[in-house]
Amino acid sequence: MIKKLTVKVWRDVMILSLIIGVIPSIVLIKFAPAAIQALCGSVPDSAKAESISNTYVICLFALFFIVIDVLVVINHFTHSVGKKVKRYLAENPGVTMEQLESDFETAEQLEDVWIGRKWTFGESMDYIPVEHDKIVLVYSESWRSKRFETFYLCLGLLDGTVVKTIVREKTLPKFMELYGRYPHILVGNNYIQMFKNNRKALLDIKYRSGQN
Repeated sequence: MIKKLTVKVWRDVMILSLIIGVIPSIVLIKFAPAAIQALCGSVPDSAKAESISNTYVICLFALFFIVIDVLVVINHFTHSVGKKVKRYLAENPGVTMEQLESDFETAEQLEDVWIGRKWTFGESMDYIPVEHDKIVLVYSESWRSKRFETFYLCLGLLDGTVVKTIVREKTLPKFMELYGRYPHILVGNNYIQMFKNNRKALLDIKYRSGQN
């Protein structure tokens, strides 16, 4: 389980690194010598075609994206799949790795989310795994930019925590269908405000009777 999820994570990280890391590095290699030469008081040959101020700006932008790239890699090291699973096991001593592995192997996969009988696994989630007994509400959110719209599957937990992961819009109904099979889980966006503002009343709708 950990290996499979980790491979997916690092595949995504490598693609992202190519986008925000490699190209800025090439740009920096090209323009940094001229910027360093100018800082040392000399006039670089490239000044005839490109102003020194533009060269500085280009180098600063390239450095910015390289720093972002490094921070992304560090974040994935410090918040790895393995560490998240170990944290869950430490907080739940009654659960074993063998149980998680068994549930993962029989889980139904939708995109990059595996929904097992007792747990949900997703490599981009802040918590791995997510225990179904602690899920109160499943709903969706979206974020729109000028050209794109990103959709999130949101798992609202008993303590008010929300675990999110990016999914495709067309897959959301299937997610709702799968989680709707659990007698204690509410699905749909109609209950978002109640989850945020009056979770006790929301639990009375389905969670408490479903758990019993």
